[in-house]
Amino acid sequence: MNTIHRLHEVLSRVLASPEASHNGQELFDELMIQKSRLLKLFDVGPRNPQEQRDIESGIYVSLYSDQEILQP
Repeated sequence: MNTIHRLHEVLSRVLASPEASHNGQELFDELMIQKSRLLKLFDVGPRNPQEQRDIESGIYVSLYSDQEILQP
């Protein structure tokens, strides 16, 4: 059974290896296997209209406070 733990193991191994290019194909293959799970994990639903306008205008809002963080 393929689980997200397998992806974690492969990712850890690739990042720890000085020659990551040798493990790149294995990581790609594992990402493709886990693609549907990853899409579900990162699917947060549609943005509300105000969030969409804020993102398009370049205004960033901290998740931990009500302060706006302007573009650099």
